Amino acid sequence: MVKGTANNTALNSDLTRKPAQTPIGWRDSPDSYGRVSRALHWLTAALVTLQFTVLLAWRGMGENAITLFLSSIGPHGSLGFMILIVTLARLGWAWNNRKQRPPLSPDLGGRMARFVHITFYGLLLWLPAFAILRQIGRGGALRFYCIELLPEAERDIPWMVAPAELLHGPLSWLLCGLVIGHIMMALIHRFWLKDRVLARMVGSSGR
Repeated sequence: MVKGTANNTALNSDLTRKPAQTPIGWRDSPDSYGRVSRALHWLTAALVTLQFTVLLAWRGMGENAITLFLSSIGPHGSLGFMILIVTLARLGWAWNNRKQRPPLSPDLGGRMARFVHITFYGLLLWLPAFAILRQIGRGGALRFYCIELLPEAERDIPWMVAPAELLHGPLSWLLCGLVIGHIMMALIHRFWLKDRVLARMVGSSGR
């Protein structure tokens, strides 16, 4: 009798035991994103957040000690250059891991998520790239913090300036809206749908 009770207890324990958590590797897997993808994702998030924080601080408060300090930490052009480089690295790493990344759902929600991600990447490339092109077309210097990458020059090339003059502002606010929507959907997946979508980027594999 005692032996049977012990067997039943062991069986119940096996059924209620949580799945074993697999350590996150460097590369992606069908269950979760790896360390490199996560680092690039959160670095992008930090850079974009700082970029909009500086921008909104200047719009809201004008020039003061706080906005000057924020600008010294994250100069607009330098942050844009870093966003461009990190986005190119993300695209390269995603291509390298394309056959083993967590799949998107084939339903309408999955197709919408794919479209939003493509739009994200397009904006993260277009905005800094054409801002750099505008700076060159105006003859302005290109600087990465204290490092001068390209000196000032006497030039005025309208076709290099026009695209960013026309679209940089509206597309920046589109990016801001997508970021807010992205955060909201991540929270919906976590607390309402209670699926593993958010866990792919922040949790352990197998959680």
